[in-house]
Amino acid sequence: MIGEQSFPYYFGRDCVAEIGAAITALGPDKLVIVTDDDVRARYRHHLDTLAGSIPALILSHPSGESMKTLTCLSGHLETALRAGITRRSVVVSFGGGVPGNLAGLMANLLFRGVRLVHVPTTTIAAMDSVLSLKQAINSGVGKNHIGTYYAPEVVFTDVELFTSLPDRELRSGLCEMAKNCLAIQPSALDGLRRVIAAGELSSPHSLLWLLDASIAAKSAVTRSDTFERRAGLVLEYGHTTGHAIEICDHRVRGVAGLPHGAAIALGMLVAAHISHARGWLSDDEVSVHYEIVTGLGVEPALPASVSVDDVLAVIADDNKKGYLPPRPGTVPFVLLRSLGRPALTGDLPLVPVEVSEIRAALDVVARASAPVVVG
Repeated sequence: MIGEQSFPYYFGRDCVAEIGAAITALGPDKLVIVTDDDVRARYRHHLDTLAGSIPALILSHPSGESMKTLTCLSGHLETALRAGITRRSVVVSFGGGVPGNLAGLMANLLFRGVRLVHVPTTTIAAMDSVLSLKQAINSGVGKNHIGTYYAPEVVFTDVELFTSLPDRELRSGLCEMAKNCLAIQPSALDGLRRVIAAGELSSPHSLLWLLDASIAAKSAVTRSDTFERRAGLVLEYGHTTGHAIEICDHRVRGVAGLPHGAAIALGMLVAAHISHARGWLSDDEVSVHYEIVTGLGVEPALPASVSVDDVLAVIADDNKKGYLPPRPGTVPFVLLRSLGRPALTGDLPLVPVEVSEIRAALDVVARASAPVVVG
């Protein structure tokens, strides 16, 4: 349940055939499967199983943020329409958060809305992006500036798909789950610690627990906030700086740059340092951030390709502008007064933060000498 919207989320193990049967039961005349080249190559057989006997158009693109553009969106829409899709057709996202966002926006735009089904193949999509109505692509200025809200018909997840993920992709999604623990549900931290300590991040048993905990945490803040404009803004913890780090790194290193979750993990460290400097988070609570982030394989340092000044320039165009009254020299931030307790302005979990505060926190993270590597 996300505010006034609700949709079923089914997850299990070794269930791709059952997912295909459930999609068939929706009665589509055609499927538009949105994926990327890496996922298409890795799960070619699974794509056939999902489609079954239904005519399927597979729209693929080189993986990465280059998918989340108006050019790619427009091309996919034109291809789908020329292929003869109708209002009975179903758009299926099969992949990570990027194909999921692109598919969501496509489904909303085609004929003013056709049915959308998410089949996430990454932990970050299953545990974060599909647990939201937000569907967005990037502008030339920054991330997720162009988008809408659109509910899927259903989400299906087979955790067995995650067991073949490269380690860096697996851990990237778990960083978003760690965000949920730190900012929303600290009671789940001990369970996350046990999973990390056991070294079984890719086991189906662990993945099912992590997925269940993620759904519980996100539901707790979106149940009364359909569009994530009030209490749900806490889900942006770490994202203001994290998105900027991700953008800066990918501008230099392309697909070799930081995965999304790792960048968000660094953003959480920056937010923790700002909160600590304000006297809100204790030394121990900041240490918990480092414990979890490093336990998930993220080196707590800015990559060599990213400068503090570049990050600050991107942060200036963060998409949370406008939630708070404008104050020159400040940026709206999600900060914590304690684990699981965001700082508020009115009823919004956002506070204005001076650029000088952000710079000081970034300098702490930038001083680490090791490069950031996940996996």
